[in-house]
Amino acid sequence: MITLFVSTGVQAQLRLPKLISDGMVLQRDATLKIWGWASSGERITVRFNNKNYKTVTEANGQWLVKLPPMPSGGPFTMEIAGKSRLELKDILIGDVWFCSGQSNMVHQLNIHDVTYAKEIAEANDPQIRQFWIPTLTNLQGPQKDLPSGQWKAVVGEDVRPFSAVEEGLTDFSTLKATIEKNKDTTYINSLTKRQSSTS
Repeated sequence: MITLFVSTGVQAQLRLPKLISDGMVLQRDATLKIWGWASSGERITVRFNNKNYKTVTEANGQWLVKLPPMPSGGPFTMEIAGKSRLELKDILIGDVWFCSGQSNMVHQLNIHDVTYAKEIAEANDPQIRQFWIPTLTNLQGPQKDLPSGQWKAVVGEDVRPFSAVEEGLTDFSTLKATIEKNKDTTYINSLTKRQSSTS
């Protein structure tokens, strides 16, 4: 007689959403959420900026860790380990702007490469990055992941998918001076909250 033993347990591979990947920019001075998927009950350790953050995967296969607010800087490396290991490289901490709006927002430099030939040819600012979110609709609620997408820097041909709406921000020296003066949106929001609480 031959007896076969079949395991019904499914081992989920350690996985991250598209947004959490090489070259990502994390918002400075704000609590940061890093999440992903693994086997139920799997212990996960996220190592970032010389500190470890630990959690255990829930029954639904999801895990989440929160990193404390950090000042701007980088590039950094992030290691995420469970039963397997992932390493993310070239991570920056800085200001993250969420850009959305009318159809003009998807007028990419690539579509207008004759008009913006000079900008494309001279693109070389690796600390300015974009994560292009594909146009899609889901009425079920916020999504944990996207079907596609990756971080790209303003360097060479990688600038082509950037929105041409950013033409108004071409004078980066003036823009950087304004950002330094006003700090960032997190700082301005904190001032507004303080003023509201004292009034």
